[in-house]
Amino acid sequence: MQRWSVLALGVAAVVLFGYVVTHRDPVQRPTPPAAAPSTPPGLPRLDGEQARGPDGLRVLVSGRFPQIIDTSIGHSAPVPGLRLDAGERAALQAVPAGTVATVTTPRTSRERTMLLTPTGGAVPLGSEVEVVPVVRGTDLYVAARGPGSTKVTLRSAAGAARLSWTAGGTLTPLRDTTAGLVVSQVGDRQVAELRVLDPRTGASRRRLAVGAIVVASGPDSIATVSVSCVRECPVTVTRYVDGRSVDYATPKDSGNPLTGAFSPDGHWLALGVPGQYRDGRLRVVPGFAEVLDLRSRAVTPVPGVASVAERSADVSWFGPTLVLGVWSNDRGLVGTWSPDDPGQVVRVLPADPPGDEAFATVTALP
Repeated sequence: MQRWSVLALGVAAVVLFGYVVTHRDPVQRPTPPAAAPSTPPGLPRLDGEQARGPDGLRVLVSGRFPQIIDTSIGHSAPVPGLRLDAGERAALQAVPAGTVATVTTPRTSRERTMLLTPTGGAVPLGSEVEVVPVVRGTDLYVAARGPGSTKVTLRSAAGAARLSWTAGGTLTPLRDTTAGLVVSQVGDRQVAELRVLDPRTGASRRRLAVGAIVVASGPDSIATVSVSCVRECPVTVTRYVDGRSVDYATPKDSGNPLTGAFSPDGHWLALGVPGQYRDGRLRVVPGFAEVLDLRSRAVTPVPGVASVAERSADVSWFGPTLVLGVWSNDRGLVGTWSPDDPGQVVRVLPADPPGDEAFATVTALP
């Protein structure tokens, strides 16, 4: 989720920073629950030196306790306009117009999605929808799935529909790019295809992959692993503009990445590999993070990162700095690291959000 027009992103970042500075009431911290029985002692870990975050780094926390944290001082603030009932969770995505929030409740499987504006307003976007921002401007593509088809509507930041089109099957928009709207589409064969579509009409411009698991989508390329591969799977990076692909080998027994993020300059691809149960769930091999150099093909492990079983570290970028997050049921840990200086240790930041192992995420704000 995060690379849109520089001007629009700058406006969004300034607005969010203003909110954090002027709202000093901290997010209420709940009583930590007991650790999950399946989580071994000592996991998760984020080992390194205690340090403040770089100036300007604010992180957006999703889950049961959504918040914005200024990592330079460790101060947390509520997300403008977001109100949750007991037990609800919010998945959050920063967009140029504000923050897209998808709220789920334990009492129903339905989701509701809204655009939260910097002034605290909430613009409803629908139920059971997927949302991505346009590559330039503040509009949003909103995909609503129906029986056998998906309707995609381009909406303004005020919620007004500008245009719409319908595609067959189940379509999930992944990113709007200068090459077109990148989507995952499942048709009658029940096989996921990654495509680049004309964002105005939905017409297919290019097929990028078939039967691939998306690890990361960047402004120019998408990273995937084959759905049929089990171990030591190469990471395939495919360009949107011409469909050209390059395979990158991963270290032996490294496991398959679950999360990923391209650096803004396109030099690095950060990967989060989840922890794995072994010996009938009696033992856990901790998850870890690594960075792939897309020029030299070298893979560098990020030191000090260990995530729980079936959960990978969160990875995002703040300029050339990698931002990491690991979660347990009682706390989250946030750190930074630079692949330009692989010998350094992780800087563990004074963020410390409340835990929500299964659902929480942390993402660097632009």
